[in-house]
Amino acid sequence: MPDVVVVGGGIVGAACAYELARAGASVTLLEREELAAGASGRNNGLWVTPTDPQLLPMARVGLRRYLDLVDDSPVPYRLDRDPIGLLAVALDENEMTLGARAHDPYRAAAVEVEELGPEDVLRFEPALSPEVLGGWLVHHGHRLAPAALTVALALMAADRGATIRHHLPARALIERAGRLVGLVTDEGRIDADEVVVATGPWAHALLDPVGHRLPIAGARGWLVRLDAGPVPLHRLVASAGWELATGRWEDGAVRAGSLEDVSAATSTLLHPTTDGSLIAGSSRQPVLTPEAEEPGVPAMIVRGAIRLVPSLAEAHVRSGWWGIRPMTPDERPFVGRLSDGLSVAAGHGSEGVILGAGTGQLIASLLLGHDLPFDPAPFDPGRLGIVAG
Repeated sequence: MPDVVVVGGGIVGAACAYELARAGASVTLLEREELAAGASGRNNGLWVTPTDPQLLPMARVGLRRYLDLVDDSPVPYRLDRDPIGLLAVALDENEMTLGARAHDPYRAAAVEVEELGPEDVLRFEPALSPEVLGGWLVHHGHRLAPAALTVALALMAADRGATIRHHLPARALIERAGRLVGLVTDEGRIDADEVVVATGPWAHALLDPVGHRLPIAGARGWLVRLDAGPVPLHRLVASAGWELATGRWEDGAVRAGSLEDVSAATSTLLHPTTDGSLIAGSSRQPVLTPEAEEPGVPAMIVRGAIRLVPSLAEAHVRSGWWGIRPMTPDERPFVGRLSDGLSVAAGHGSEGVILGAGTGQLIASLLLGHDLPFDPAPFDPGRLGIVAG
């Protein structure tokens, strides 16, 4: 079995480490800060059906793994065994039009979607605005604690022999005679038969110097935690068309000539958590600086939440936070080999939790020569024809 170093202690890196260790590889997981320090610990904590059909096999394989592990996890990650449902609500004609279009991918994926009139919407969720025109109940949605899930996967990897090293940055990859042979950290060199770069939006720092320039760009996403309000929600609630509201990422590049036009796109998705609070999201904005470019985004998110649930105007704000998501031009991750001894697992966008465990299984299969869990072609790092190697 090979010696494998996985760089990145987010959900994707932890899942890769777990699957590799589970299969018998000798694994070291490196994280420059603490586990789940980035977007893996700063997201909504939801598994919902992807709207891109190419992502479905990876997502569904991953959900099965999370469900299999939940009872034996050393850290409770509070995964719903059954979907709690997502109610998409239209408060104006534009949202009625968006909702009618947004739910076709779920139907195509064999997810049940019920179209509802105003009375039925309010019967399901009495706290919603009386101005509702209609809605759609989508029978999917599993809640979980994302940071706990990430740590749990790393600990379960350690139980299977993996070494977990946090607060240890990887500084550079080492090549010899056209093959990757290890990397350099602040504590010195680590030799490896295989290196997996799972560092999300920071993958370019390791990959660019060895000639692999993948188009992964950072997008900041904000969330706000509120008290649940006087009439708690019973399921996930969103504005109709929330999946479309933040738009496609295209190439994710911020160009100098349009720098001043870069702004946040927001949509409304409300998550009644298992701890009794409510997480309100979401947003997407290109990352320009280490700190938030537009600190008013949380207020924009809360306005959207109050529009859907007016009683939230009096709710206490518990906290707000952001994470940086790694986006690709086609919004599919890059998972696979780049060269001899070097693989990548990055670019999962806002679907790191949804795709994390499936990514780990694919990486383990590719590196160890096992049967593939699904077709890897949609995730091929060379699929866009712009990988230099």
